[in-house]
Amino acid sequence: MRSGRPHSRFAVSVNRKIGGAVQRNYIKRKMKEWFRLNKSLIEQPHDLWISVKKPFGREHAARVERLFLDALVRIRYR
Repeated sequence: MRSGRPHSRFAVSVNRKIGGAVQRNYIKRKMKEWFRLNKSLIEQPHDLWISVKKPFGREHAARVERLFLDALVRIRYR
């Protein structure tokens, strides 16, 4: 959703059914880091909220990162 603010905001929510607190926090940390490193892909400020419904571990993090970056690029051209 476009924002009237001068910067983008990002939030992540992870379903409680996904693993324990350690795994949920890992997912949140990774997603926030990916956003921090790639927020320049979004030209105009947006408010983004990601809701994670399925778990991913270190072995699938690169695949999920590619999906996340594809989504950021799609937001740019909306």
